[in-house]
Amino acid sequence: MKKILKWAGILLLSLALIASSAVLYFKTKADKMAEERHNPEIALLIDIPTDSISLERGRILSVGCQDCHGHDYAGKDFFNDPMIGFMASPNLTPSKGSAVELYETKDWIKALRHGLNPEGRPLMVMPSESIGQLSDRDLGCLISYLKTLEPIVKPLGPTNFSFMAKAMLGAGLFGNLYPYDIIEHESVKSIKAPAVSNLPEYGEYFAKFKGCKSCHGDELNGAKSPDPVSPAAANITSGGNLGKWSLQDFILTMRSGTTPEGKFLKPDIMPWVGLSVHSDTELEALFNYLKAQPSLDDSEEIKP
Repeated sequence: MKKILKWAGILLLSLALIASSAVLYFKTKADKMAEERHNPEIALLIDIPTDSISLERGRILSVGCQDCHGHDYAGKDFFNDPMIGFMASPNLTPSKGSAVELYETKDWIKALRHGLNPEGRPLMVMPSESIGQLSDRDLGCLISYLKTLEPIVKPLGPTNFSFMAKAMLGAGLFGNLYPYDIIEHESVKSIKAPAVSNLPEYGEYFAKFKGCKSCHGDELNGAKSPDPVSPAAANITSGGNLGKWSLQDFILTMRSGTTPEGKFLKPDIMPWVGLSVHSDTELEALFNYLKAQPSLDDSEEIKP
C-alpha cells in the first residue's frame, strides 16, 4: 500500500511539473509574440484626399472604428477582468501622447493594412485582416478623415495581462489575437475596388472590409467565437434566417439592429452600427452577395 501511495505521489508530482512547465512555456511564447518585429513592404503611393466628398466617405468608413475606440475615437476599456487583466483600445485622435500623435501616412497604412505599430510590433485585436481590404481610394479617405479628428486627451491605463491569461494566449485559447500572422501582406500592398453598385461583386468587396468571414466563417454558415463568453456567429447564407428575409428586411435589420424575428443584435457582438451608415445601394450589394452564396446548413461549430 505504501508503495502504491508513493508511486501515486510521484505521478501526481510529475504531472504537476509538466503542467507548470507547459504554462511557463506558453506564457513565455505570448511575451515573445508581443515583442516580435516585422518589416513588410509598405505601398506609399496611396492618395490622401482632403475634399469634402472624400472626407465624408472617410467619416462613414470610420463609424465601425467606434465599436472598439469609442464614440469619440479617444479609446476606452476594451476589457477589464481581474482574471484576465486590462486592455484599453488606443486613442485615435491626434492629441498629445496618443497612439497616433506622430503617425505619418506610412504608419496608418502599416496599422490598417498590416496590423503593425510604427516600430513593426504586432497590434493585438486590431482587425487589419478585414479593414486592410479597403481599396486604396477608400483607405485614403479613412486615413484623411482620422487625421481631422479633434484632439482629445484621455488617460488610458497600460495593458496588463495576468500570468495565466498570457499562458492561455500563448496556447491559442483566445484564437489568433495578432492579425499580422494571417494577413497576405503582398496582396494588400495595393487594392482596387469595383465601382459602387448593388451588384454582388461590390457586395463581395464590402463583405471583405467589413470582416463578415472573420466572424461567420469562411463559408458564412456560422462559427464559434474565440471569446468563450461570446455567442457563436450565425449562419448568414440562405440556409439560415437570411433565406427568409427580403431586401427590405435586411436593410431594416442593418439600420435598426433588430431582425424580422424580433431579435436585437448587440452592437458589441454584431457591429451593425458601422453598417447602418452605409447607403442602401451598398447594403443591397451585400445582400445580393450573401444571397448568391451557396445555401448551407449551420456549420458543425454552431449546431446545438
